[in-house]
Amino acid sequence: MPSVLSCSCFSFSFFFFYLVVILSSLSVSLAGDPYVFYDWTVSYITSSPLGLKQKVIGINGQFPGPILNVTTNWNVVVNVKNNLDEPLLLTWNGIQHRKNSWQDGVSGTNCPIPAGWNWTYQFQVKDQIGSFFYFPSLNFQRAVGGYGGITINNRDVIPLPFLLPDGDVTLLISDWYTKSHKECSIYPL
Repeated sequence: MPSVLSCSCFSFSFFFFYLVVILSSLSVSLAGDPYVFYDWTVSYITSSPLGLKQKVIGINGQFPGPILNVTTNWNVVVNVKNNLDEPLLLTWNGIQHRKNSWQDGVSGTNCPIPAGWNWTYQFQVKDQIGSFFYFPSLNFQRAVGGYGGITINNRDVIPLPFLLPDGDVTLLISDWYTKSHKECSIYPL
């Protein structure tokens, strides 16, 4: 009788060991790339980029907009609420969209976000690192703001071909006008 008991204990521990191995390998293989979520409200704010107060397009009350700081292969989800009095469309300049290009924010691949509505952009930043930027792509809106930086960092498993920098500075250079974008546009809005 004791030999039967030891045999069944051995079978149970053998089964349990393989169950743990199989479940742990499933959890590793089913693990997806991380998600990062942003909620943005795009609206007119008052700022003084040239020293005089004027109406600019801000994101979450700031101009320039917030910096997207992500890591390569992350899934980026940006919910944009358009509080402007006109349609809005954001494009992610230089970002190679993984899985689809329907989130690029260019007229023709996306419809503009109507005033008072929201749209959620969802895309995965491809295997790329570096500095990029986003901006509104309709009606000369970029001339009065609505833009900001994007920093895509490398994953820890991918070594950099250079030393780590001491810091990271996002520098946005743009033409600026004292007239509103609606007055500067050659197309009536």
